[in-house]
Amino acid sequence: MTSDVKSRRFYLVRHGTTDWNADGRMQGHTDVPLNQEGRDQAKRVADRLVLLKERPAAVWSSDLSRASETASTIADALGVPLHHSPDLRETMLGLWEGLNHTEIVARGDGELLEKYLHDSYTFRPPNGESLNAMWARMLGAQDRIRKAHPEGSVVIVAHGSCLRSLVCAALDAPLPAMRAIWLDNASLSILHEVDKPLGRTKAVALLNDVSHLARVTGAPLE
Repeated sequence: MTSDVKSRRFYLVRHGTTDWNADGRMQGHTDVPLNQEGRDQAKRVADRLVLLKERPAAVWSSDLSRASETASTIADALGVPLHHSPDLRETMLGLWEGLNHTEIVARGDGELLEKYLHDSYTFRPPNGESLNAMWARMLGAQDRIRKAHPEGSVVIVAHGSCLRSLVCAALDAPLPAMRAIWLDNASLSILHEVDKPLGRTKAVALLNDVSHLARVTGAPLE
């Protein structure tokens, strides 16, 4: 690459499984730790990233413990610095945090829940964060990571909806398109960027790969 062309990769990792994931409870900004399955998953994805030909320069993580513990496992395995940012947190889900679908219906929000499940961009939990606000802080965090690492690669460990927003940005897709994207716990996705004098080119090189979890979750090797 010439000096005026810079290439970078973002390795996106969704945090490992928690008990609230298993119970179908809304997590949002609530600080829920990994369970044993989630810790096993974090070890699996760390073992996979260690095999990269070009070792990432750093790991960046949400400051919530389910992401931070996943990220710490990865950073320790890679032997690289770990940085935390609250801007990488999951979307805040207001009064629904800690509740499952049955409990949300019981509190009188059944109609709103149905609308939310159909269109989570337009309809949000009571007192919840808008997806546009989440996207703005995620793009800001990603830009700060770019400035800290103008070339090479970094790992970003965060949460389902906020990582899907970065995939939308890489595809130049509108944010509501994130409803058509799924990211499993401890999945690996890769975004590739090249900065050139005439602008930035972006590509999604890998999406929701869970082949490293085959012996943990029974997921197929795909």
